[in-house]
Amino acid sequence: MKKHKLFILAFAIILMLQACASAPRQAPMDINSFVLQAEIPLRFAADKVLYNAQSQITLAFSSKNQEVHLFKGSEKLNVIGGLGANFTYLSDIALGQDGSLFVLDSATRSVRKFSLDGKVMGNLELKGSIQPTLITVQSDQNLFVYDAGPGEIVCYSILDGTEQYRFGRFQLAQISSLACNRDYLLAYRKDENSSSVFSILGQLVKSEEGQVVYDEYNNGISYQKGGIISLSSAAFLPLRSDPKLLGIDRDILVLGFEETVRLFKINYLRLD
Repeated sequence: MKKHKLFILAFAIILMLQACASAPRQAPMDINSFVLQAEIPLRFAADKVLYNAQSQITLAFSSKNQEVHLFKGSEKLNVIGGLGANFTYLSDIALGQDGSLFVLDSATRSVRKFSLDGKVMGNLELKGSIQPTLITVQSDQNLFVYDAGPGEIVCYSILDGTEQYRFGRFQLAQISSLACNRDYLLAYRKDENSSSVFSILGQLVKSEEGQVVYDEYNNGISYQKGGIISLSSAAFLPLRSDPKLLGIDRDILVLGFEETVRLFKINYLRLD
């Protein structure tokens, strides 16, 4: 029996090592420039804008109208939510790596998953939460939720809804938005115009001025008065007006203005 257990353990370790070895490693890249790729008129003020590079679909969320609008170019494809949509109060949205849309209903403390054509794919109850207000998705396994009740970020498994861990208590307050990539989670506080940068496991790494997003190479990008800057290179994008919202997907930077979304292509230089 003991030998059998040791064999199973050794086999599991081999599988883990193979999985790690097969995981793609990205060469380090530095941001060289930002180039305007598209401008999308919304005709309403959005509270959050997202972009899915694979499908080339832009999503704009309005808390006032309780709707998520989906665009391809300037063409509106679909609207999720609104009156009669069986939601109580929509407070945030996020995108999975597979392009699925996650919609947070704060009143019912649940997250509903949609395909980009509007089909319901599942519902996740946020057990143990008190006042969930913000969400972001890391890979297709972890959902991070800002719970304003205790002032914590909670990691849930997307697969079965179990709580994995919590962090940020006494370090966070009045968070305006959450974002993450594979390695880091960023919590932006609008009233202080600062972003707290956490490791994906919950350790506070540092604070940055302004709203910050990280690309897939862990380059920080931030809006400073007058333009968008790379925090790891000299790349700079001057802007005539201040963006309200900032997001990223792969090599596309998403800026939300009053009633317009602009998409910028990020050009990279490989670091040798």
